[in-house]
Amino acid sequence: MANRGAELLQIESIRKSFGNTAAIDDASLVVEQGSIVALIGPNGAGKSTTFRIVAGLTRPDAGQVRWRGQIIHSALPKEQLGFLPEERGLYQDVNVAELLKYWARLRAIATPKITELLEHWLHRLDLYTKRNEKVRSLSKGNQQKLQLAACLMHSPCLLVLDEPFSGLDPINQEFVSDILIERAGAGTAILISAHQLALVERIASSVALIQSGRTSVMSGFGKPLTENPAPSPRSITLLLKQGPTPDFNNLPPHRLTTQGENRLTIDFLAISLSSFTAALAEIGQHDTVIDIEFTRADLHQAYISAITSNRSGVQNGP
Repeated sequence: MANRGAELLQIESIRKSFGNTAAIDDASLVVEQGSIVALIGPNGAGKSTTFRIVAGLTRPDAGQVRWRGQIIHSALPKEQLGFLPEERGLYQDVNVAELLKYWARLRAIATPKITELLEHWLHRLDLYTKRNEKVRSLSKGNQQKLQLAACLMHSPCLLVLDEPFSGLDPINQEFVSDILIERAGAGTAILISAHQLALVERIASSVALIQSGRTSVMSGFGKPLTENPAPSPRSITLLLKQGPTPDFNNLPPHRLTTQGENRLTIDFLAISLSSFTAALAEIGQHDTVIDIEFTRADLHQAYISAITSNRSGVQNGP
């Protein structure tokens, strides 16, 4: 069984400038074994530069990238890295099967296993019927799946995927999402960027925002690997009987907002599940409470709020 939760990839306060332009200004992230960490942010925020540094294609001006506590490029063999750049870099004048065989040899896959793996991933990504076609004849979506096959077929310990859903229709986006969840379940550490925030919210273990080259954690999103996840924001709306507003002074730190004459929203800024459950029990004891509605901003809403305010839904990252 994979040792889920062990820290594998550590990005520590990296900085990178191109001339007078700071592409990354103090970015930090941790990717645990068996996790999918999503780095989201506006175009030009530094996502691709961060990924290229992790993949060893660009050197940071400051900071370190570590694998199991050691400098990554001495601790993680290239054969154990799967890197998908945002831009496509496929040879166009070879056929699909030959291209994957070439990538398999580059990743030091034993020759007797190449055919087996080739068959598996061509079938898995629905490319088998196109195995003898030239790469240039493939659609944008199929070229994206071909690049993903090249990243996956050697079962890397670390996957770094820059916009893996680009060019894919909704069915293939879900299909690739399921593959990433499966690989994480097998213990792979996965770092992705994506603009498809509904997909990110469904598959990510944690979500980080990068803005102006600086990272911060999107609190309350993702599926923590630990049994005791950190407190996160939660909101409820109460339907009340006519009369005075109940006294909620005994509740954990919160903010009250009146929504008309008989509706009251309670926002808990950061609350654990056990404390939230206890708070619900306390609220339910008030005779004036008719019903409780559970409300929560989705990742899209939290992202828009975070970008526009640089505060809402975001806590300082590691």
